Amino acid sequence: MSISYENSAAFRGYMPMGVENTEGKIDGREQIEYAAEYTDLREERNEKEQFYHRLRSTNPWPDDIQPSLRPVIMDYVTSVLNVADQLRESMCTALDVDAKDIADHFGQCSGSDPSFWSMKLVSYPPVASYTSSGHDGPQQGVGAHTDSNFMTLIFQDSCSSGLQVQNVQGGWIDVPPTTPDILVCNIGELAEIFTSGYFLATPHRVYSSNTRIRTSLPIFYNPRIDTVMDPINTDDLPWTRGEQKQWRRKNNKLMGSVGENSFKSLARSHSEVFKKHHGDLRILDDGSIIKQS
Repeated sequence: MSISYENSAAFRGYMPMGVENTEGKIDGREQIEYAAEYTDLREERNEKEQFYHRLRSTNPWPDDIQPSLRPVIMDYVTSVLNVADQLRESMCTALDVDAKDIADHFGQCSGSDPSFWSMKLVSYPPVASYTSSGHDGPQQGVGAHTDSNFMTLIFQDSCSSGLQVQNVQGGWIDVPPTTPDILVCNIGELAEIFTSGYFLATPHRVYSSNTRIRTSLPIFYNPRIDTVMDPINTDDLPWTRGEQKQWRRKNNKLMGSVGENSFKSLARSHSEVFKKHHGDLRILDDGSIIKQS
């Protein structure tokens, strides 16, 4: 398949059922994954180039069979990124931080140095379509995790639920189906780092229905790929955050580097593509990426 993600060192393209995992357990979904397109790809590999620059790429669009997909998706991404910009500014206001202080970390939708956004067009088929008829109950659409980016905005279908988030008591609650004018917002790991833990990354998961297809379009909002998010000084904040229970993935190092934290997530979730295209790299137990010795 010309748009298969197996051909992409940047983990972009179509992914069939059974190729993505969360903590080693297969996720029950198929999807197409796209990300910010770069006019300066920096594809040459050398000791001076950061390994995460391999994520700078273009998208495998199916223009020959679906020419309308690219413009529709890019218009949608541009609109959602504008919403995310406003939410980021509101987050700064809540923390008494000048929004202009981090505005330069974020770029345009595409170009030589855009914001490193990514998105998925996801379908969770009904469990009954890929398991034995004797199976009872939901299966993992995607396992519990926190997103490695700054903020995620999700457009989900209005007919089928399955998304769950963890509340401050440590329990999992259902996110009901939403109407087309609503986006679900999850906080990412980079926002947790930036806010010194005042805004915590949202643990979430998806359980697939036995009988219904679930579709969703998450957009993962990020600063530029070379950005390092430093924690703010919390000494003079006008309010304090009490102790909260929160699910944490074991051995998950939170890295302020946008490129490193993004590569961590992709390498873990797509181990076969990582092995195929990045044999000179090794992923450590905590998600850190190092050169093979």
